[in-house]
Amino acid sequence: MAAMDKTSENLGASGSLKGNLDWYIANQKDLAAKYDGKTLLIVDQKLINVFDDIGTAYIEASKTYPPGTFTLQPCSLDADSYTLTLYSPMHTLWA
Repeated sequence: MAAMDKTSENLGASGSLKGNLDWYIANQKDLAAKYDGKTLLIVDQKLINVFDDIGTAYIEASKTYPPGTFTLQPCSLDADSYTLTLYSPMHTLWA
């Protein structure tokens, strides 16, 4: 059986969520140097805010951004940070 390609293109992600994931991966090293272990709020390929936990990040993001328009991204140097679950109010992507 061939290995499954688990890039954002193959996840069925909406354009904004795919863009956010691609932006995170492209900037992962720099982001992890500053925010390792934090949860990042990413909107339109921009870092909006940084939180200590995903619960607080979700509550705060939901106050400003409609469901499906933001990504909450666990931040670390490991590829596991983007191959686990990405959270959005409208989409949960398993990679």
